[in-house]
Amino acid sequence: MGHKAKNPTHIIKCLPRMSWSPANLYNLYQRTYGPPTADTKFTKSALTMFQQKWKAKQLVRGYHGDWIPEKKFKKGYLPNGLPPIVGNKLAGEAKVPLASMMFSEVEKRLDTVVFRCCFADSVYKARQMVIHGKVKLNGQKVTDANTKLQPGDLISVDPEAVSTLQRPKTKKPSSSPSSSDSASSEDSTDASVSAESPVPPPPAPLASSSSAAQKPLRFKLPDFAAPFLFIPPYIEPSFSTCSAVYLRHPTASPGVSEVPSPYEADGEVMRLAWEYYVARGRKVDKRPENSRGKRLGA
Repeated sequence: MGHKAKNPTHIIKCLPRMSWSPANLYNLYQRTYGPPTADTKFTKSALTMFQQKWKAKQLVRGYHGDWIPEKKFKKGYLPNGLPPIVGNKLAGEAKVPLASMMFSEVEKRLDTVVFRCCFADSVYKARQMVIHGKVKLNGQKVTDANTKLQPGDLISVDPEAVSTLQRPKTKKPSSSPSSSDSASSEDSTDASVSAESPVPPPPAPLASSSSAAQKPLRFKLPDFAAPFLFIPPYIEPSFSTCSAVYLRHPTASPGVSEVPSPYEADGEVMRLAWEYYVARGRKVDKRPENSRGKRLGA
């Protein structure tokens, strides 16, 4: 997977992306209920084990960081191992879905957080906003979309760049001859009145009137955007100020993973994708050989 494809939400490829596009909603439906669901079922498959792993990797990378080149993803975003989180089996707790945590580093990116806050209708738009200087990190303008956030970081977005906020329409002044004639007649009458009796000047406007004139921008959602409106628990956004606080890094607990994904957090697709990366190795000089090719959960 490389940089952004020309048409990432193509219905033929049917790969869900981080986008509010209606075509992406169709792809999500097809991957959940349509014929493409056969690609995510590897229990009875004619593919070899490597083909199954590569197919699973293609599916999950289509959503998680498809704009990041594969080499860069393996070098800077793929962890050496999954966090050692286990559930209490004696208490009857569910298993901790760890496979999806291999994309936790992608969720720390500045452009991904801007998209998760619903300030942009796609992660590609969020990346463009960062590059164009529309996003500030802790009060400083940041143009590097690869920046990773730390707990407590504050991001703010220019309201003019938020696509869901509609700018007020300004009315153009009319330039009709009748209006000009009426304006000239008014000026002549005002001049005659001022010559007869002096008129006191109008009072100066108060400071509060200027602030009251600045009304907040209207909020309007695009079509078919409702299914994508969710905020992860590790982000606290403020839509009135177009800002958000990155509370902490995403984590997992028994039966729950905080990494949003269209695929099951600990399903066969996620497991096979992790096995693909483990078998190939992230860094040859740092990963021991006995850890390569080891099946997840074995």
